[in-house]
Amino acid sequence: MNNARRIEVHKFGGTSVGDALRIAAVARLLRDLSSECGLVVVASAMAGVTDALIAAAAAATRGDRDEGAKLLDAVRARHLAALAQLHVDGEPEVAAEIGRIVEEVTDLVRAVAHLHELTPRTRDDIVASGEKLSVRLLTAALTAVGARAGAVDADTFLETDDRFGEANALMGVSDRTIVAALRPRLARGEIPVVTGFCGRAPDGATTTLGRGGSDLTATLIAAALNADEVTIWTDVDGVFTADPKVVPEARVIRQLNFREAGEMSYYGAKVLHQRTMIPVASSGIPVRTRNSFAPETEGTVIDGRITPGSHPVKAVTAVRDQCLVSVEGKGMAGVPGVAARLFRAIANAKISVTMISQSSSEASICLAVPGERAIDAEQTLKREFRADITRGDVDEIVARRGVSLIAAVGLGMAQTPGVAARVFGALARRGLNVLAVAQGSSELNLTLALDHGETAEAVRALHAEFGLDRIDTGEDSAQGFDLILLGCGKIGRALAALVEERRAHIVERFGLDARIVAVADRTGFLLRPAGIPASELTAILDSKSGGATLASRNDAVACVDPAAMVRQVLAYRLARPVLVDVTDGEDTAEALLEALRSGCDVVSANKKPLAGSLERFRGLVDGAKASGRLFKLEATVGAGLPVVDTLEMLLATGDRLTRAEGCLSGTLGFVMTRLDEGAPFSQAVAEAMRLGYTEPDPVADLSGADVGRKAVILGRLSGLAVSDGAIEVVGLVDSALSARTPDALMDALCAYDAPLARRIEKARREGRALRYVARIEAGRIEVGPVEVEAAGPLGMLRGTDNMIVFTSERYAARPLVVSGPGAGVDVTAMGVLGDILRIAGERRPR
Repeated sequence: MNNARRIEVHKFGGTSVGDALRIAAVARLLRDLSSECGLVVVASAMAGVTDALIAAAAAATRGDRDEGAKLLDAVRARHLAALAQLHVDGEPEVAAEIGRIVEEVTDLVRAVAHLHELTPRTRDDIVASGEKLSVRLLTAALTAVGARAGAVDADTFLETDDRFGEANALMGVSDRTIVAALRPRLARGEIPVVTGFCGRAPDGATTTLGRGGSDLTATLIAAALNADEVTIWTDVDGVFTADPKVVPEARVIRQLNFREAGEMSYYGAKVLHQRTMIPVASSGIPVRTRNSFAPETEGTVIDGRITPGSHPVKAVTAVRDQCLVSVEGKGMAGVPGVAARLFRAIANAKISVTMISQSSSEASICLAVPGERAIDAEQTLKREFRADITRGDVDEIVARRGVSLIAAVGLGMAQTPGVAARVFGALARRGLNVLAVAQGSSELNLTLALDHGETAEAVRALHAEFGLDRIDTGEDSAQGFDLILLGCGKIGRALAALVEERRAHIVERFGLDARIVAVADRTGFLLRPAGIPASELTAILDSKSGGATLASRNDAVACVDPAAMVRQVLAYRLARPVLVDVTDGEDTAEALLEALRSGCDVVSANKKPLAGSLERFRGLVDGAKASGRLFKLEATVGAGLPVVDTLEMLLATGDRLTRAEGCLSGTLGFVMTRLDEGAPFSQAVAEAMRLGYTEPDPVADLSGADVGRKAVILGRLSGLAVSDGAIEVVGLVDSALSARTPDALMDALCAYDAPLARRIEKARREGRALRYVARIEAGRIEVGPVEVEAAGPLGMLRGTDNMIVFTSERYAARPLVVSGPGAGVDVTAMGVLGDILRIAGERRPR
């Protein structure tokens, strides 16, 4: 074999070789891989076999020889049945090997039953036989699919100490014996199939390596052979951001640093044991965990890279059934050696410490120990500090059982301000109380102690806080503020230009870098989780104004359902996402709800979803409250005017609105002003269209539909409109003119020139002016042309100015008036930006 050829070590867990079907699938997988590189395979015992062997040994210890023999017969039968299903050549020889191994174990079990004693040495010899059986089956299956393979028992070459049940490899010595045993086989083009979990003591006895032993076998072999990669095949897709049983939304983490994986293992995550990674970490050999039931999945790679990703925390783990033991006393402060005595006593009792916390006053030291050692720890410390308690230097030693340790893990936490604040804030919002906290200077993890009953809720709270249910964008977005633009029309283009123009201001004012990460139209959407560059965004919007659709772009996703688009975009871990609806469709309500449910704030300039059924309106408002998100809709009523903001201020102070009246359409205000100046109605409308003041369909303005929607929204927000009915809309034109071509519409509008001119003249003779007014009172909304005092506030409005007059319990004698420009793309875009900046103020880093 060419020594420069790539070498990989592949380890298969018990479920991966759990029956004949799985063993055959593994053999095919390895055969295909062997064409690309040299392979060493490490196999565990078939699932459940090790437990059966332990049970047989335990039965023998009780003197129950028959029970032990029965269990071993079942083990033999299971392996022989699997062998028969594999249909391999040389089946009799393999069957004889299986029989020999089981018979040797049977002899050991008989001896144990005779002596009524199970030594650690004998136990290891019995337990290691499960791996010896499985590698014979896997080797036979590999041979059957055309691969050259040979079974190798690790207890013939993997040198360890004599700590039976928890043996350690003799570093240096084991490296040489691994190379001597496996290099020649690799050179011959053979796949060595090695027993995991076991080794050889100095006197030649079989040892086992303890928890994660087969994984450790794989990494020891990889380090000795200087392999290129280790793959640990299991029955899950990789390492998850949290336990999927606790957090169904947990995702596979694509990359972990060795240290991150070690911390997660220590705090209960199903990931490689810390000891497993020691052999490969120093040489930087990557370890990948993959699912043998779904080999097409990418899995998780564990290596030396530090990749913070788009959030500083990569995972949240929990270890349950812990006990907090506290040593407290005012006499401890400033006294050297107290901590040393405490930990020496705990160490002498062979009790593992899982967390340490000490107050700055030195009056309290708190440590966590496994729950089953709680009584031992408490009694040990009471003995150690008996004299101190008698003198009053130590007040008490308290043991609190039923505690869980929750750990937020990630190297990105180092030097990232605000992580602890977010952790405690997330727990506080759910009413969860922290009993103790510990964080090392490396800031690799933040560990919290909570009552056992709060474990699941705490894990879910932290998982949601750091967006771990989303796809990692790979970008550190701690200072990001991500906008999703639903709609690419005139307002969308104006808003995009404003965001870019005000970007430096937003950073300076709020400490947030505003980025448009997605744009959507009725055909599809384009997503750039790290932000769409300004030049690319300009090109996209320019092409849209030229008639192109987003779906026509190769890098866009075709999608006609706005809610589906929102789901796909928010599957990514965006920073403080805000959905901005600047469309003119009725079909975005579900998209807004989806955004709110998914933890996304919403800004809307689209009136239709809010002015439809009252049930839908309340669903949106209640959805925002339930999810704790912000829902801003200023531009749906007053364009750039602070109408909604003013109303919310009134209501927040306890005031109650009794009436709202005013001109809510800058478009119609402009048309009325031109009529006052003598212009024909059709000409005034044509000018408004040319200046960009009208809705895409001008009849929406002229028929009163647009003002009606604004009035309904305002009525609902104020509490005056509590039902779907009781609205009367009188338009300047018939709504049946909608959807006509511009030329056909102009022809139709000419018929209104003379009647409206006569009405304007009549009002002028009476010292009045015609204005398009919305009146909102309890249970009733009226919208239509009204003659008002020419010298009054509404009569004096000119151009596109809007005005709303609020009458309330506080503002009864002198109503509150809000007035200013109310039409035009730029004015509306500025109103939308105002809502976005209000959200930025709420979401700024603390």
